[in-house]
Amino acid sequence: MTAEEKIKEMSATQLSEYVPSNLEEVIAYLQTYHPLSIPNKEDTDREIWIEVGRQQLIQFLINTLNKHEDITDVWT
Repeated sequence: MTAEEKIKEMSATQLSEYVPSNLEEVIAYLQTYHPLSIPNKEDTDREIWIEVGRQQLIQFLINTLNKHEDITDVWT
């Protein structure tokens, strides 16, 4: 079971108490709570930029994980 599947199966109470133990789980957790979406017409500029920042953070973490896995593959 992947980290994302595990998180999606948790109840709201379990999620509120959940602490990710590795980067893969952090990414899955953030993607579950902040899925990529298109802004609404009613969203303020501030809300849009906050969401952009969230998505940039998630993408940064994904890229960091991928780089780490690439480096690990080279040494194994």
